[in-house]
Amino acid sequence: MRTLVAAVQRADPDCRRIVHAVRVGQLGAIAGAESAGFRYVVDVDVGKADISLLVAEPDWATRTDIDLDRVPGA
Repeated sequence: MRTLVAAVQRADPDCRRIVHAVRVGQLGAIAGAESAGFRYVVDVDVGKADISLLVAEPDWATRTDIDLDRVPGA
């Protein structure tokens, strides 16, 4: 899965987020995704199933600018 994430990010360097869904309670699948660079975000009910959503994001998309008095890009 880590290889796939890297390939997607290489193919589309502007991609901000890759989303992965697993059924709620599948701890092995969640752990596997986390070991591949995903982080857990939220559980959602989609009608017939409850799923956990995880995301993989590049560092540039999650970097925080500590200068809170400046508007980014301004």
